[in-house]
Amino acid sequence: MDNNERAYLGRFLFPEALEGKEVSDLLQKAVSAERICRLKYCEGEYIHDLCLQVHKERTYIYSIHDPDSFGYELSESGKVKRACYYLFNCFDYTESVPTNVPALQMSRRRFEELKAKADSYTLYFLAECLIAETGDPAHSAQLARVLKSRTADGELKLCSRSKGGWTLQHACYIEDAAGGWLLRMSSVCTEDWMIAIPATKAEVCSALCQWMLCSSHAVTPE
Repeated sequence: MDNNERAYLGRFLFPEALEGKEVSDLLQKAVSAERICRLKYCEGEYIHDLCLQVHKERTYIYSIHDPDSFGYELSESGKVKRACYYLFNCFDYTESVPTNVPALQMSRRRFEELKAKADSYTLYFLAECLIAETGDPAHSAQLARVLKSRTADGELKLCSRSKGGWTLQHACYIEDAAGGWLLRMSSVCTEDWMIAIPATKAEVCSALCQWMLCSSHAVTPE
């Protein structure tokens, strides 16, 4: 990984702390990594902000803001799977088969505006705002309920090495007591789109495990 690659990955993974020593150290450790993931997750007092690095025979998990707090090395696929579920505070390994899953597409910037103001909006007004963006009344109302009463927030920034360079993916996850949504968005900051699909936490964990263990898998609930 040369300096241009490190700068490219740094801008994507750590835009808020590009010049920090912790970021520099993490990117240096990732020189031989095949895949890199920044994982943020918040559910009550259960909070993580981590860097996962997949090398040929080892997977490493590092804390970002407190690099001296811990670092884990995993060498078995079963331990990688358990770690993925643990990091999402998920212990349900049951995978469902989705049918007729809706996909809501809208402006990412507009969605982030609505998410930031969800607490101050009524559920009805929030749903109407989402319907205006997506054109889907029923599923926009479901998404509005999750935004209004969400109990968990997660973010995944994924980098996969290929012969042509690095492939980047960006996704978020939100959840309330009734269920969750996976939010897919462009990794290019100038592209303003987002696709939301219903997904359980277990489905997101399973998809992350597949990505960690096999680079050909993308993070989509299957």
